[in-house]
Amino acid sequence: MKEQSISNLLQNIGLDELEIHCYIQLLKKSPQKASEIARRLEIPKTTVLLALQKLSNEFHIVKRMKRKNTYLFSVDDPTEILRFVQQRQQQLKDQEQKIQSALPELRAMQQYETVKPKMYYYEGKEGMKKAFLQVLEEADHIIGYGSNEDELKYLPSLYPDYYKKRVAKKISVKAIIPATLFNIQHTLETEQKHIRHSRLIPAECNYPIEVNVYKHTVIFFSYEENFALVIKSKPIADCLQKMFEFAFEYSEKFDQDIRKRLQK
Repeated sequence: MKEQSISNLLQNIGLDELEIHCYIQLLKKSPQKASEIARRLEIPKTTVLLALQKLSNEFHIVKRMKRKNTYLFSVDDPTEILRFVQQRQQQLKDQEQKIQSALPELRAMQQYETVKPKMYYYEGKEGMKKAFLQVLEEADHIIGYGSNEDELKYLPSLYPDYYKKRVAKKISVKAIIPATLFNIQHTLETEQKHIRHSRLIPAECNYPIEVNVYKHTVIFFSYEENFALVIKSKPIADCLQKMFEFAFEYSEKFDQDIRKRLQK
């Protein structure tokens, strides 16, 4: 093995450049005093001595012995490197087990103490389209409020192709939808096709906004004001998820009344 390959090997286990040079010098000739190595490397003796002490005390791959009034350093057995690597691996394994045990507590700290919500603002139709496409990349299920009529009216370049992409990704939806004439027809015709479970509510509850809640994310789309606001926050998403679940459940009566009237 060439000296450069040995240097690379030693670097990979954590030795710095000076420590590598000192170790190779001792491989070539042992024992040696720090002053001898310093002369060969043309480096101050005190600097070399610090590197040798680290190789001896921390890495345990260099032996140190005292003769008369001076210290000699040597590499007695290169297999000490293998022992060092094995010990390091065991230490890492022990640390891994400790971290694994501490993960629940670390996650709890992250959720409630250290993580700050992230907010992203998208302006204009292109910005709103970008936010909708973000939903396709991240969501597996969506709950919220919206109007099919507004989606097609304000973003015709995105819809109805967006529905196809969402269905292709098997992203299901629970939606509270105001019962305008267009929404009623569209909801009844596309409910299964768009893997959407809808609740129709009175048309007077129609507002030109949409809310998507999924995982740890809430997105508000304001069609007339032409912007989208993305909030990445577990507590906020959890809260709105529960609120929409509650609203979905208690809007069933309105939905049934509206559908019954349509059947007459």
